[in-house]
Amino acid sequence: MKSMTFAALSLVVSIGHLNAQDSTQWKDLKYLGDQYNINGSISVEEVVDTTQMKFVVKSERFFIKKSQDFTYIGIRSNTSTILNTYLINEETIKVLHSSAALGQVNFVKENEIYKPTKTEFDWIYRDPLAWQEMHSKGVGSIQEFYHLFGWMATTWHSGSYREIEMLIENTLITNNTIIVISYTSKEGGISDIRFKMGKDDVSISNNALIDNQLHNGYIPLSINLNKKLLNQN
Repeated sequence: MKSMTFAALSLVVSIGHLNAQDSTQWKDLKYLGDQYNINGSISVEEVVDTTQMKFVVKSERFFIKKSQDFTYIGIRSNTSTILNTYLINEETIKVLHSSAALGQVNFVKENEIYKPTKTEFDWIYRDPLAWQEMHSKGVGSIQEFYHLFGWMATTWHSGSYREIEMLIENTLITNNTIIVISYTSKEGGISDIRFKMGKDDVSISNNALIDNQLHNGYIPLSINLNKKLLNQN
């Protein structure tokens, strides 16, 4: 069973911090295609399909696919993992987090430093098998979360403990947006957090402490973005 030691399990939350983009009409999930079922168990159909979605990145531990409407991220780790996706451009960093709950925080650029728009995740969707207390104004499914935020992902008790699926509506990804993901895998007998841009190992901030805080569901006071990320776009 996955460890329950990340920051969200001890947070006190407030609906006033909610950062959903309610005015946006996200693409209906019926356009996703029958091959894709976001349930935490990556199927053969989701891997081999090239009709609904095309590969952007394909590696042993993860792959990213894209259609006109959606971006799909599938993690196939060899150990227990959570998943962060970072949508980065010159002005903002959006952190999409999946573990025992789903949450999002946005960082906005101020004088070359990116600062968060809130200090704690809201955890609007909480895995009912991991949480004793649900959010008082939360949602009961990842699909409902998608209708608020334009993305969804599986959580700890969905499917395989080594696999996570995330679906992002492409309105969130502009032409200038780069995608970085972080997950845990065991390589050479060592379990560690991997930050990937494409197949390359990268750092969000050039500070391992800040990077790991982000991955584990904490919100740092600021991020000094690794400029090489934008230069590689």
